Amino acid sequence: MDTPRPYLRIGLFVLGLVALFAASVAAGSVFDPAETESSEMEETMDAHGGHGATATAGLQPAGLGVSADGYALRLSPTQVERGEKRELRFRIEHGGKPVTEFDELHERRMHLIVVRRDGTAFRHLHPEMDAAGTWSLPVAFDDAGVYRVFADFSVGGEQETLATDVFVSGGDFEARPFPVPQRVAETKGYEVELEAGEPMATEPTVLGFEVSDGERPVDELQPYLGADGHLVALREGDLAFLHVHPEEEHGAPNEIVFEAEFPTAGRYRLYLQFRHDGVVRTAEFTVAVPR
Repeated sequence: MDTPRPYLRIGLFVLGLVALFAASVAAGSVFDPAETESSEMEETMDAHGGHGATATAGLQPAGLGVSADGYALRLSPTQVERGEKRELRFRIEHGGKPVTEFDELHERRMHLIVVRRDGTAFRHLHPEMDAAGTWSLPVAFDDAGVYRVFADFSVGGEQETLATDVFVSGGDFEARPFPVPQRVAETKGYEVELEAGEPMATEPTVLGFEVSDGERPVDELQPYLGADGHLVALREGDLAFLHVHPEEEHGAPNEIVFEAEFPTAGRYRLYLQFRHDGVVRTAEFTVAVPR
């Protein structure tokens, strides 16, 4: 007897589903789930102790955030008027509690670097801390703009640099790019010549500075913050803060030498501070790192 047409259609539909399921199983055997991107990421994280996503975090420069490594910077005020003398007050917190024990870093327990975001109006300050862990010092801003404030310190042998912004109103603000690179900078009757060779990103770079009074070398440089001089380097754009290290050995008595590692290509602003005749002076340079 012939199979009724409705049943024939149902049977063909079931056979079609079986065939589709078999094809799916076969395809699954070709595209092994163990080879998916998600699985590869999990394997990478396992290979790095579960921290594959942060494996390169150690290469990042400092001073890019208000918190890092469990520490946080709490600063007030963050909005002031141009020309108004205000007391900047801040704390370094860890686990929500103020830190009161700091290492001595370059002869100070706290270094406060203040610079406008276009690289101008650089200042290196040393505030005082009270018993409760609050640092303070009076500051006045002569020009309007956005200023970056860096707290550079060390706790338990580990150096940290945290940063936040202070907004200064009350005048016109005209942002400026970093000046073009030049080998010689002048500061209050002194000339400082920079010798940096050909800096390359992620490679150690020797930065040598020779100080003269315009006619002859200045051989009577005095120690500043426990070294021949102090150098701050900031990256154009985000003002990433580079830790540079003074070198004890150098060629001439009027030479100050540092070693720096520029994390990326770009332009960097250098602020060299040296002491002569009991006065600290600052010479500023721009370094271009091509690659």
